[in-house]
Amino acid sequence: MDIQLFKSRLGAGGARPNQFLVELAFPAYVGSPDLTASVLVTGAAMPASTVNPAIIQYRGREVKFAGERIFDPWTITVINNNDFTLRRKFEEWMDIINGRDDNEGEIEWDKYQTDITVEHLDRNDAPLTGGKYVLVQAFPINMSEIALQYAQNDIIEEFTVTFQYQTYTAQ
Repeated sequence: MDIQLFKSRLGAGGARPNQFLVELAFPAYVGSPDLTASVLVTGAAMPASTVNPAIIQYRGREVKFAGERIFDPWTITVINNNDFTLRRKFEEWMDIINGRDDNEGEIEWDKYQTDITVEHLDRNDAPLTGGKYVLVQAFPINMSEIALQYAQNDIIEEFTVTFQYQTYTAQ
């Protein structure tokens, strides 16, 4: 094993999972929070996808072919600030999709779906080549609870938001 070859393949020390930026884009009717809102996103992932096999029976044997590609739901972790800034934005977004009170929501997909970007950064906060993904036509499908307990006096509240999207592009 050539250690120098290995080190050269890592570039500037390898991609780090704690160096990322999520650019949240909210639908126009919700309005975007200020640009610093992305700093409250403390966890994310690069999007995943699966190609399900199409299985055909032939003379007692399974023959597998490539089937449909499925884009897995994508989840972020958000720190809750005292103003509930992002939580309220996500609640508004989900209300317009399917309201809590009158059970009426916006059914026009182009009104509630938007593109979201997740980007890998280097140690100097510069984008890594090939580390940018755009989740196309994303919308929230789940927002988690925020647990409240007397015993939790040394942590900051967090919640998760899970999105569904049509596809993603790697840039």
